Amino acid sequence: MTATHRLAARIEHMRHNLYMVSFFSSSALFDDSHSKMINCCGTVTPNRKGMPKNLERKMKLKRGYLKNNVKGNLTAIV
Repeated sequence: MTATHRLAARIEHMRHNLYMVSFFSSSALFDDSHSKMINCCGTVTPNRKGMPKNLERKMKLKRGYLKNNVKGNLTAIV
């Protein structure tokens, strides 16, 4: 068991929020954490496996605008 798994095991089913950087973020990890009642939030690249397909790699949005997509329990916001 890795240190990350031990840390996560201590907060399972306690409805904690976990924030992470893009290196650790993935939709599979977020889904697994959600099943253990751990909410996750993190940065991720649009081409990461399991992300909603209709996210474009380079979106040009006006200042103050945002776009979101939902896939199951995952919400992606640009």
